[in-house]
Parts: sequence; C-alpha cells; structure tokens
Amino acid sequence: MLSVLSNKNKRITILYIDQAVAFGGSLVVLGGVVDVIDKNRFRPLVIGEVESSILEHQIKNAAEVFIIPHAFNYVMWARATDTIRGIYGKVTGKLAIYGLSLVRSIINTLYLIRISGLIIRKHVDIVHANNGMSNVEAIIAAIILRRRLVVHLHGLSRPGKIQSLLARMVHRFVAVSEYVKDSLAGDYISADRIQVIRNPVRISPVSKSAVASMRGKYHILPGEKLFGIAGRIVRWKGHIEFLNAALLVLGRVPDSRVIIIGDFADGDRAYQDKIVSMIRESGFEERILLAGYVEDMVTYYSALDVLVHTSIQPEPFGMVITEAMACGVPVVASDRGAPGEIIRDGVNGFLVDPDNKDALAETIVGLLEDDELRQGIGRKGKAWVQESYNLQEYGFAMEEVYRGVLGGAGPETG
Repeated sequence: MLSVLSNKNKRITILYIDQAVAFGGSLVVLGGVVDVIDKNRFRPLVIGEVESSILEHQIKNAAEVFIIPHAFNYVMWARATDTIRGIYGKVTGKLAIYGLSLVRSIINTLYLIRISGLIIRKHVDIVHANNGMSNVEAIIAAIILRRRLVVHLHGLSRPGKIQSLLARMVHRFVAVSEYVKDSLAGDYISADRIQVIRNPVRISPVSKSAVASMRGKYHILPGEKLFGIAGRIVRWKGHIEFLNAALLVLGRVPDSRVIIIGDFADGDRAYQDKIVSMIRESGFEERILLAGYVEDMVTYYSALDVLVHTSIQPEPFGMVITEAMACGVPVVASDRGAPGEIIRDGVNGFLVDPDNKDALAETIVGLLEDDELRQGIGRKGKAWVQESYNLQEYGFAMEEVYRGVLGGAGPETG
C-alpha cells in the first residue's frame, strides 16, 4: 500500500469522532487540535453527538461538523445496566446485560452505516476516535474500510473482550497523561504503542471589565473571596466532597462565596438531589452559587480566587486544573491520578486527599487569607502551564502522529 504522504499535493483528511453527549474535557481538546493543525496539510472533519451549539462553539469553524447520534448511547447503557444490576442477581443480571449488549449493537447499526458512508464520501484517510475504545462502531468502521486509526485515551476505562480484539488493529494510541499510559499499558496494548501527548491549554485574555461584570451578575461584592469547582456534576468528580470542605471554609472565612460551575449533564438525579438538599440545609445557601453550564469558562476562572478539584477516583488528566492555572488562579487538586504530573505540591499548587475535608478546607482557607501566598502560587502555576501545555506544540505532536501512521507499515500486535 502506497503511503498517502507520497502525494504531496493531497491534503490528509482526518475524521474526528466524539460520542460525548455532554460538554467535557475531550471536547475542549478536540476543539484545540482541529484549530491548530496545519490546514494546508490536513483537512479536519468532526462527528459529534453533543448539542450542536456546544460542539460548534468548541470547533469555532475550524472543521466541517456533522451531528450523528447513537440511537442507544453510553448514558442510556449506564442507566439500563444499573437498573438490571438492581433488579436481578449476579448470574441472571450478567446474562441480561449480555442480551442488552446484543440489542444495543443491533440498534446502533444505523450509526455504523452513517459514519461509514461519511468516511467513504469524504475520502477520509485517518479516523481519530476521541473517546478511547468505547466507540466500538467508529472503530469497526475504520477497520472495515481500511482507514488508519488513531485512538485517543482520555480516561481509564478497561476494555471488554471485543474491544481488546479490536485494539490490535489500532495504528496508534494517544494518552493524555503518563498516568493513563501506565494504567492501560499491558492491559490490552503494549506501552510502545501508546504516545503521551498532554492536553494543551487554549486560553484567551479576559478583560477586567468582563470579570467585574461576571462577579456583578452574582452580586459578589468587592473584596469578597470567591472559590469554586468546575466541571460536569457527576459522582466521581467529588462535588459532595468539595461541599463538605466548602461549608467549613464558609464558616471560617465570613467574606467568602462558593460557586459551582457545571451542569448535571449525565442525568444522575439522585446525586443532583443530594447536592441541592445539602446546600439548602447548610445554612449558607445564600453564599453558594450554582452557575450551571457556561460557555465563557475563562471569565469564570479569572473571577475566582481559588479553584478546587476533588475527583475521588484517579483523574486521567484534569483540564480544569491547567485552564485555571493558565488564568493565574491557584489550584487545590485531588492527589489521585494525573494531577501530580501537573502540580508540584506547595510550589505551583496544592495536592490534597479529597476525602480529608479538614485538610482540604485548611488549604483553601490558607490561600484565601494569605494574599501573598495566593498570588505567588497563581503566578508560578501560570508560568508552568504556559511553558508545558502549549497549544502549538500540541498541534505539532499530533501532526507527527498522523504522519507516522500514514507512513508506517500498519498496526502492531500486542
């Protein structure tokens, strides 16, 4: 097979396929890479499932966008399997889930057909699966149509048997952190097939007037300290753990306010109810703000005095950490997973056990009450991120991956 690179006048067409149904870090990264890759050499196309306005906001006209949803998406799957486990015993439940898996595959056949048609019509050279091995239909389409296949590992989910077999046909894996690589290497792929390319930061300057306007919107008075958490409100992100510490901080720092940025995108109603109830019963309801989903995250970061990250499961990367640091905001992050690759504890941020509400609260209070410490940590964090998470260098690294898979001999096994 002749390399596509042998035709120097042909732009390489890359199809990015993302199955997220809610805003998250993988979409931010996707927007960054399609924005920065050399359009004279590459033609990016994007298939997504999230609301079109959200996807288009992230892509910013840098690629042609197509909305092609799964009829049976991963949120529906999670709800259905949770229900089955709650109703049936272990053996019966396992059989029911196998049956449901077959039904799901049949229902999603149309999705496979539609993306396959797009791959053929648009003469796609590379399929970039943006959600690890979870989007099986996209991976099968690339394999059947003999397109080069890059799989982006944003998380730590373990593959099933079918996914493990399909993984042998992947030309290159890209991991967002050394933690992700180390966690998955040897599981279903060898370490030498995984390249670590850390998520970049794409931040535009924010005016002081924009920050003042945002704070005014929430009636935050001059001199009041604002700390908060950002990201989808899901259990593993640790919003309950954050609130446990935040209530202690509110009790100790009278001029402080809390903001929770993000929405209940994955539909866990019980978790949502618990958070809302916890806020109402806290005695501090008027000082706790629920911002919901916001597009202008940079303004919200810039309005904070401290950002808190409290993932209770190991964090694969933590985009909110680097984004806030890029805005000069000091970060207190969970000590589980990849944040330790970003933060040097006590130097450019702080790492804390999210289950230790007293230690977490103590660290936040220390930053809120010590202006010199807070500003110094913020400056060091910003300098580190600007040096280490450059968007242009990220683009160059991804282009090298694409050139490598097109010029290489094909997927290794292992």
